[in-house]
Amino acid sequence: MRTPPSPSRTALALAVALCAACARPQAGPLPPRKAAKPHPATRELGRSAADVQRLIDSAPFELSDVKRTERGVMGVSKATAHFPAQRVDLPVKWAPAPPASLDAWNAAPRKEIAAFAVQQWFLDPDDWIVPPTGIRCIPLSEYPIEPKPAPTVPNTHCVLGLVAAWLKDVKPPEVIYDPEHFAKDRTYAASIADFNLLTYLIEHRDGRGGNILVSDDGERIWSVDNGIAFGNLVWNYFVTNWDVLRVPALRKASVDRLRRVTKDDVAALLVVRELRADRQGVLQPTRPSAAWDPSIGARVRGTQVQLGLSRPEVDAVSDRLRALLEHVDAGEIKTF
Repeated sequence: MRTPPSPSRTALALAVALCAACARPQAGPLPPRKAAKPHPATRELGRSAADVQRLIDSAPFELSDVKRTERGVMGVSKATAHFPAQRVDLPVKWAPAPPASLDAWNAAPRKEIAAFAVQQWFLDPDDWIVPPTGIRCIPLSEYPIEPKPAPTVPNTHCVLGLVAAWLKDVKPPEVIYDPEHFAKDRTYAASIADFNLLTYLIEHRDGRGGNILVSDDGERIWSVDNGIAFGNLVWNYFVTNWDVLRVPALRKASVDRLRRVTKDDVAALLVVRELRADRQGVLQPTRPSAAWDPSIGARVRGTQVQLGLSRPEVDAVSDRLRALLEHVDAGEIKTF
């Protein structure tokens, strides 16, 4: 297990990460954005991102056609979520939370939903980098994956897990950042710049194939696995990771929106989702309250659950955001 870095080493690591981007050649003026096409997010999600998120967040659904994926070690499955009231079927990713603790180095639903929350600081739904994502608890009597499932949280009657939209017409990229493509194609440049801005803010450290996907036309990039982020003590050392800025410039519109992020916005990462058992013992989303124990990110109190970041993780996000804006203001990180 890796020893957590001291504050001075963390500050040094931030400076090195930012300077890695500053040392690269800066991008010149980009050509005008291409004529509008059907938005990739709608094409790859099957409907608008905002609509998908509303369904995943709270609409009753049933899982069917569940198939375990070949990649990963989290017990991830591809399934169909049927929303009977809306008469909608959505392909989704289902990943059960670790029993009791709800958290593990390679299975951290709380970090997935925190990454989803951070992107909303500077992106509208149609431009999301993280697909629509939520936390849901499926009643034991309806759980289709195991014949005799056990409840994730003691004294409840459901299996808690991550639900995320499953993208279509996407593939792992051969090359994520192409300098020539970046300089010539404003649509690609905007997508890869926003992707790298998000991965920098959340300290994404698992850039292996399958965790990052691009649309078939190469214009749109997605980060579909964000469980190893926010200062994880164990990460993938053997691939190119995106916890540093690798692009030569960021979108000015995105940076300007980050300037409006408040201390309260950052503090809200302490509790991104809260759930409480109903009369049937099924955990249902409820309004977040104050963090019960800010020293950890996954919290269980009786038949209630809080998921978010720990105080040290939240402080690290705040530090990275502040450092980013300072380097933009100093002209060390360019914008377009």
